[in-house]
Amino acid sequence: MTSKISYFKFIESDIKHRGWLAALTAAALFFLMPISLLLKIDGFRQQAVLASASGTQFLEEQIIHYTPGALNGIRFPILSLMIVILALLCAVTGFTYLHSREKQDFYHGMPIKRLQWFAISYTSGLLIFLIPYLLFGFGTIVIAGSRVSITAGFIGQCISSLTGGILGFLICYHTAILAMFLTGKTITGVLAALVLMIYGSIIPTLSIGLAQNFFDSWSENTPSFLLKAEKFCSPAALFTQTLMNTANQNLLSGIALGLIAGGVLLVAALLLCKRYPAEASENALAFPKSAPIIKYLIAVPTSLFIGLMIQFFNHSVSTNWIIIFSILSVILLCMIIEFIYHQDLTKLLSGKLSTALSLGTILIIVCVLKFDLFGYDTYLPKETKLESISFSCDQLTSYFSYPENFQPYVHQQSDKDVFSVTDYAPLYELAGEGIQNLKQGITPKNVTENDSSYGYINVTLHYKLRGGKNTYRQYAVSREAALQALTQLCKDEDYRKLLFPIFHLQTDKIVYVSLEDIYYQPITLLLDRKQQDQLLEAYKKDVLAADIPDMQYESPLGELSLGFPGTHLAESVNTVEADLTQIDRFYIYRSYQNTLDKLEEYGYPLRTEIDPKDVMFMTYYPNEHSEADNYARAEITDYNFGEGISITEPEEIKEMLGRIGYDQCNGIFDGRITAVGSVEITLTGKSYPNTYVVTK
Repeated sequence: MTSKISYFKFIESDIKHRGWLAALTAAALFFLMPISLLLKIDGFRQQAVLASASGTQFLEEQIIHYTPGALNGIRFPILSLMIVILALLCAVTGFTYLHSREKQDFYHGMPIKRLQWFAISYTSGLLIFLIPYLLFGFGTIVIAGSRVSITAGFIGQCISSLTGGILGFLICYHTAILAMFLTGKTITGVLAALVLMIYGSIIPTLSIGLAQNFFDSWSENTPSFLLKAEKFCSPAALFTQTLMNTANQNLLSGIALGLIAGGVLLVAALLLCKRYPAEASENALAFPKSAPIIKYLIAVPTSLFIGLMIQFFNHSVSTNWIIIFSILSVILLCMIIEFIYHQDLTKLLSGKLSTALSLGTILIIVCVLKFDLFGYDTYLPKETKLESISFSCDQLTSYFSYPENFQPYVHQQSDKDVFSVTDYAPLYELAGEGIQNLKQGITPKNVTENDSSYGYINVTLHYKLRGGKNTYRQYAVSREAALQALTQLCKDEDYRKLLFPIFHLQTDKIVYVSLEDIYYQPITLLLDRKQQDQLLEAYKKDVLAADIPDMQYESPLGELSLGFPGTHLAESVNTVEADLTQIDRFYIYRSYQNTLDKLEEYGYPLRTEIDPKDVMFMTYYPNEHSEADNYARAEITDYNFGEGISITEPEEIKEMLGRIGYDQCNGIFDGRITAVGSVEITLTGKSYPNTYVVTK
């Protein structure tokens, strides 16, 4: 029976034997933790000077923000990569004796059981990392604490981050140990460790990539379960999640995740330790019967992944390249794996059955995807199974500006089902058109990549089925069909209130209203609270009565912008003051008579034309494309070509002013403006010109 003293001696001897690794670990962590923080602090000082910020306050804020994440590498990726490398080295150097018959004979000739040798190698490898990591980790905290006001929260966050670093190391360490027990050679052990680290994450990534390329109606919202699985289905993903959770003060979830993942991997390694055959050393695999299974599991997803990568770097839309290179890759990979198994070129074609199964699986997968044998693109839920449908597209989210989008806890509008309806007949009909368009080759990819599909837009439909299942599809539909569907939906007043952002606002929170017309000179309206509320109520009344087609085919006369407190913004927006945020795109159309009347009543009549007397300079830039060219219907910044034509004659100026309008809105579904050129107009009192689209 081995005494505790003997265990300590064995562990001490093992660490001395791996002294080079201990020195490498200490040196790497010394430079990547305390030294790195000192360099970062020096950079923060320079940033404070350049930003003309309060030196001490800025420095403290940056250090407090940066340090916890730097302790486990989530804010310093080089450190997290080094943790992975050190875990791999500790496992390989500690268990390399498994792959040497001489060492196996020596170790097993001693009166020590396998699990005891496992414990000795395991503990020494862990200590090689743990001691310097904790030493330099606490040293880093001391350096940070000497430059900031230490709080219990800051110390707790740093310790949480250090704990995450240790748990992340254990996940990688146990994975590499497991790989060593699966193989009989060190080189194959290292390769197996790398494969085990990332294999689980490849499957959901591969599934998403194949679906995006083969299915025309695939929506980015569809694979929510795959994206969630991707975060937890491989040691590499679990490693990242553990670091993130512990660095962001999610200590309990981070520890639980790290302990569960590390524990499962350790138990698997211990089970293999008991069953590891002595004759496995110097063979590619420790368990030869698993060779065909491992070959199949590696060859199939890897070949598909290679096909995807080649298609991606080739910038090709055709899926034929994925099919061709996946087939070629699976054959080549099977030969390479057989060579690794046997180290003999004459046995490249060994394992014919596993090769045939791998090739057959690839052929089945690509046939199912290529010919859509399960009818993914043509899927339309039965009306009896539908609970609701929501409708969204990029054009709508560009036309509207929702106040919820400026809050950190709210995602895109399509994620909130703002457009969800139970009376979904117009959307069901729209989906039917989308499916017919797919059959005719009009796909979402064509809309973005083919000019001949300019009359179409991409829409995403979210089918919520009875029972809670959610299904997403994306279709290319004509603008007219989308507009007709939206018009039908907007006959319901409740739907209008969901669609238009003005009904999402708390009017008592609005601190100012700004008006912009064709002069592009925003004016803050000097209104009291009662006048402001009356103006907004008039605008709401106009929105409820407005014809939806007018928003596509007519140009607005101007727009209102609303300011409200915005101290908790999740994104950069138009900030007027440090504590105020401005939301715009509340367009005013000719039919908005209530709003126009109120503006005139309050002394702010909306100007619909530019007075020729206000024009100082005018330069016209003809469109270099023909009027029918789709490139002429895009951003106005694309229209300024050459030196331009200076217009000075009063009659020509007046004629040109009649050909422009307020063009900050290109229609609720975009595509309204067909430009023949652009004109730059410098107005009286302005030092820079406004640019207008010339449409007539």
